[in-house]
Amino acid sequence: MIQVGVDIGGSHIAACLYDSIGQQLILDSRSTYHVDPNWEAGRILDTWGAAIGTTISCAQNKIAGVGIAIPGPFDYYDGISKITGVNKYECLYDMNIKIELAARLGMPVSQVRFINDASAFAIAVSTIGKAKSFDRCVAITLGTGLGASFILNRKPVFSDSQVPEGGFLYNQLVDGVMADELFSTRGLLHLYHIVSGQRATNALEIYQMAKNESKARETFQLFGQELGRFLAPFIEKFGAEVLVLGGNISNAFEYFKDQLIAELPIADVYLSGLMDHAALIGGALLVDDEYYGELSDLIKEM
Repeated sequence: MIQVGVDIGGSHIAACLYDSIGQQLILDSRSTYHVDPNWEAGRILDTWGAAIGTTISCAQNKIAGVGIAIPGPFDYYDGISKITGVNKYECLYDMNIKIELAARLGMPVSQVRFINDASAFAIAVSTIGKAKSFDRCVAITLGTGLGASFILNRKPVFSDSQVPEGGFLYNQLVDGVMADELFSTRGLLHLYHIVSGQRATNALEIYQMAKNESKARETFQLFGQELGRFLAPFIEKFGAEVLVLGGNISNAFEYFKDQLIAELPIADVYLSGLMDHAALIGGALLVDDEYYGELSDLIKEM
C-alpha cells in the first residue's frame, strides 16, 4: 500500500510517498514547498495542495490516502484549524482544511487525515524507530518550540492521570516560565547570551561554535541539565522506559547527552535517527485504516 505522508511547519510543507510494505519513504517522490504563514488563505491552501499533488503524481499506482502532521491548536479529527494568536496561519482559523485539501486533490474527504506533528514524530519512532522495542516511550522535539508525546503500545496518551493534560509539555511552567520558552531555539539563544555575554542568531551557530568554544559547550551542558530536571518527574510518573529526541537542537546531542541523562530516572535515551523523516512517516501511518481506527478516539481528544 502506498500512502502519502505530509509535514506542515511554520514556513514549509513537505510531502512524500510511503511504502507500508517496506516501511520506508520513497524519497524520490519528496516535494518541499516554501510557505509564508502570513499569506492569504487561498494561496496557502493552493500551495499545500500543489506540494501534495506533486508527490502524488510520482505514484505509479493509486494512493491509499494522505496523512498530515501539523502543529496545533487544531481539530485533528474533523480537520478544522484552530490556530490563532501565534502569528502564523491565522487566516485559516475555523476553516475545514480537510475539505479544502480534498477538493484540491480530487479525493474523498475520508482519505485526508490529520495528527499533531509531535504525535506523528512519536508514532514513527515507536513504530519503526528507536523505541519500537519499548512499550512506554516519551518522545520530544527540540526546535522552534518544545513538542512532546507520551506513547503507550504505539498509541499517544492524551488524557490519563500519568500524563499532563493533553500530553503536552510546552505549556508546563518552570519557575513561572513556560517550558516552550526554555527548551527551544529561543531558550538556547537566551542561555548562550547569559553564559557568554554574546548573541547568536540560531541554534546551528551555537552548535558549530561548540566544537572550539567552551562557552558554547557550556551552554549545551546547562541546557541538557535543565532539560533533564524538567523531564524527570514526567518520565517517572508515566513509567517511561525510553526517551527519544528529535528536532534541530537534538543534532547537538553529543554536547548535552551526559548532563541530560544524569538527571533522568532512565538511561535509555536516543536520537530518533529518523530526523525530519519522522513526521512524514507518522503522518503516512494514519492512512492505514486499522491503525487509524485504533487512534480515532484518541485523535478526537487532541
